[in-house]
Amino acid sequence: MIQEYLSTLPDCLDDLILPAAGARTVWDGLPEGTRTALIRRGEEYLGWHWPVMTCGDYLTFSRTGNRSRYESKCHPRQQALCALALAECAEHRGRFLDDLIDGIWFVCEESGWQLPAHNNYIRDTAPLPLPDVERPVPDLFACETAANLSLIRTLLGPELEGAAPGLCQRIRREVDTRVVSPYLHSHFWWMGNGDEPMNNWTSWCTQNVLLSVFLSAYGQDVKRRVVEQAAYSLDCFLNGYGPDGCCEEGAEYYHHAGLTLWGALEVLDRVSNGHFTPLFREEKLRNIAEYIVNVHVDGDWYLNYADCLPKAGLRGAGEYLFGRRTGSPRLCALAAADVSRRGTRDLPDSKSLLERLLDALCAEKLTGLIPPVFPEPEVFYPSTGLWIVRDRTWCVSLRAGHNGVSHGHCDAGSLIVYCKGRPLLIDVGVETYNAKTFSPERYSIWTMRSDWHNLPTIGGRVQGYGKESAPARAKLLQGGDASEIELDLAPAYPGGGFSYVRRVTLEWDRRLTVTDRYQGNETAVLSLLFAYQPVWRSGALETPAGSIRLAGAGEPTIEAIPIPDPHLRKSWPDTLYRTLVPVEGTLTMEFLP
Repeated sequence: MIQEYLSTLPDCLDDLILPAAGARTVWDGLPEGTRTALIRRGEEYLGWHWPVMTCGDYLTFSRTGNRSRYESKCHPRQQALCALALAECAEHRGRFLDDLIDGIWFVCEESGWQLPAHNNYIRDTAPLPLPDVERPVPDLFACETAANLSLIRTLLGPELEGAAPGLCQRIRREVDTRVVSPYLHSHFWWMGNGDEPMNNWTSWCTQNVLLSVFLSAYGQDVKRRVVEQAAYSLDCFLNGYGPDGCCEEGAEYYHHAGLTLWGALEVLDRVSNGHFTPLFREEKLRNIAEYIVNVHVDGDWYLNYADCLPKAGLRGAGEYLFGRRTGSPRLCALAAADVSRRGTRDLPDSKSLLERLLDALCAEKLTGLIPPVFPEPEVFYPSTGLWIVRDRTWCVSLRAGHNGVSHGHCDAGSLIVYCKGRPLLIDVGVETYNAKTFSPERYSIWTMRSDWHNLPTIGGRVQGYGKESAPARAKLLQGGDASEIELDLAPAYPGGGFSYVRRVTLEWDRRLTVTDRYQGNETAVLSLLFAYQPVWRSGALETPAGSIRLAGAGEPTIEAIPIPDPHLRKSWPDTLYRTLVPVEGTLTMEFLP
């Protein structure tokens, strides 16, 4: 698909990045709110104590499975680099240079740019305890670090050279040694290999490799090889998507999957004098772009499956440009609305300098630019089995696909329900990543198990994982005033011997009902997860976000679930609630605002 668009490449990427000295009209012409915000953010790092990253910090992951000890030092370094660089571009008086060159020096001195959890050469193998300085691993964050340093050198090259002669050459050497040379001379799984499944690593790493190469003075032969590999990798990435464009990794990963696909294609298009432009008109690209619109609920709430939180971040200038390129006014509208809501004082504190640069140069121009475009009332993604339906009161989703998706949980057939933009039945998401998260023990983690989703447990049995654990084929039932979906959950459970048919019916602007019909000899207990404490009163579970009237069920048991994990606390309060409902025969749940 992408390889068809290869073309002769020019020598640079001057029209994408605006150097501080050579584009003063642009930088001095920033809206005052944006300029003030950039400078204020940079001032937070004047005289900053750069975190010391020790051998023990790196070893902690292999010893205990803890990722946070190292990453809590590594990631702030990148955030500081971005903030200082943009502050100097905005002010351009040299005030931020000494701190910036210190930060660049610290990063160049790191033994490895790859995270401890990613320090391996073969996919899904145990990471090595320490990085090998003679054999770098270009993982997600090594590639992003290379792109960040390459962007800083492009934006502020003369200034850096004046403050620290030779530092720009050091950047070039480290980027080449740690990322570009391994990319050219070794094969890493995310680069693509036939039908092997890819994920967000492919587009994310590829975007940053492209930036690193085309922001430097590499020869035509290197550029050609990089583009050919990038095109192949992105084709492999796109092969993992159905024509409907659904991101099986979920809403939070759209930022690193669909959006970095746009970033990579944007670089390819610019360095080939527009030869990739026709690709943006492909329906599949537009569907990938609009996925995030379809899973948006309200404000910063999203329908979250897989390793995602429901607060999946605000959209920005990148999404707006992706929407414009693919002809999606719906994505442009969502991005513009989020930019208007965020304001210039809350520019994102991302580790990606490209993302921050786009928001700095474009975001304030989008404020109030486009009227809202309302989402589709019903969407079904055949490639993943994701069904979404909404009216003026309810937003409902059900995942009818198998349990073998990238970053997936055992949640086939699980529901998420919002009432007037507030979470009623929820998917908890995922805790802070650790060694178990991507290991054979993954599905022992409570947030991954089906009994911690809105699903039944049958005789103590929970759903299996893998592509073979899938519900029976979903039936979409549509009428003039209602939408319905029906599926049998039993095939997702090992052992069989029962039937559990779930039907979800939304009568437009009238009523939402879920009917579960169980036939079997074992005890069936339905788990329901709530964001707000439910109270059992007169046959209904009542919460501040809405109520569920139960018919055909035994008396439920309500459990308070403490949420101490800092990652989950980004979206949820300190306590969530699980309700266990005995199911005998037919259970009807009527949802009430």
